[in-house]
Amino acid sequence: MSKQAKRARKFFRQIKSGDPAPIYFIYGEETYLLDKALDAITKAACPEGTNDFNYDAFQGRDIDGGAILNAAQMLPMMASRRLVVVRDLQEVKPNVLEPLTDYFKDPSPTTCLVFHARTINKSIDGRLSMIRKLRAAAEVCEFNTLYENELGPFLSRQANERGLRLRRDASAYIVDAVGTEMAALDQALTKIDLYLGPGDDDGPREVTVDDAQAVVARTRNRSVFDLTDALGDRDYQTAHEVLERMLLDGESPLVISAMISRHFRIVARLQDPELRRASRSQAAKAVRVSPYFVGDYQRHARTFPPAEVRAILHRMLSVDIALKSSSLSDRVIMEKLLTDICFRTVVASTA
Repeated sequence: MSKQAKRARKFFRQIKSGDPAPIYFIYGEETYLLDKALDAITKAACPEGTNDFNYDAFQGRDIDGGAILNAAQMLPMMASRRLVVVRDLQEVKPNVLEPLTDYFKDPSPTTCLVFHARTINKSIDGRLSMIRKLRAAAEVCEFNTLYENELGPFLSRQANERGLRLRRDASAYIVDAVGTEMAALDQALTKIDLYLGPGDDDGPREVTVDDAQAVVARTRNRSVFDLTDALGDRDYQTAHEVLERMLLDGESPLVISAMISRHFRIVARLQDPELRRASRSQAAKAVRVSPYFVGDYQRHARTFPPAEVRAILHRMLSVDIALKSSSLSDRVIMEKLLTDICFRTVVASTA
């Protein structure tokens, strides 16, 4: 489990185990977890439920910091605590929060003020003064999309709640078909639950890969990064499936080829003895990729012998020419490339 996943789990435990904090700042790309976090805070702050006297919500670009301050300073009526929610903070100019500067230092003990931001399309600059002040005053948790290898426990928990037991191949298919968005994964389990129908008293209903394939369509948007990752792992089946989806979606074979070339150029650069000994941040800076992703390139640099990487790069030149001039279909040219890389025939084919 990643540090981020551990922090998120700890955050939910803290909300359930004690009094809510006076200020929360929840943000991230994973809207499913953001919604769950907001629900948990709402239940903790207003166990008797919300009403017009103890709840205020603000949303959008036109919110007024002074109005938020007034709502936060009001005393609760017919409840022990007020809940004030500011949604989509990513759309708000940070200076709008300036009226709250003093409030951040001394928040009302009878108000739970929640700032919420969805950063999947628009990020928040944490270097800005008001954002730093907010972070210093609030309980903060970031909810970003989980890695594929972290989704198994989530699927298992959601399946168990429905009286389902996922077989490993069924779980893998669901993630591959739907992607890593947790709301979509949860919806896929709902479809399977309805498809299987009521169970009996003998235990959870087992979900096979055939069950999953019967009701869960492949809707995942695959990218060239999924393709290069599969090629780096010599996973021909996944690489072929991703390529097929990309071509059906109208992706340009020339662009796909160029990105494969870029991937193996980075791999070749990381095989330099000096970069092999470099730290992750130093290596990322040298090859101009995010430290978040450089580990995958480093893994592929260890997997592929340098001579084979050179052969792949040489082969990419002929692929580029073929895509521009050959009478063969683009699909045939690209499928042959995948075969040569994954089954280690590229050296022979370029000799």
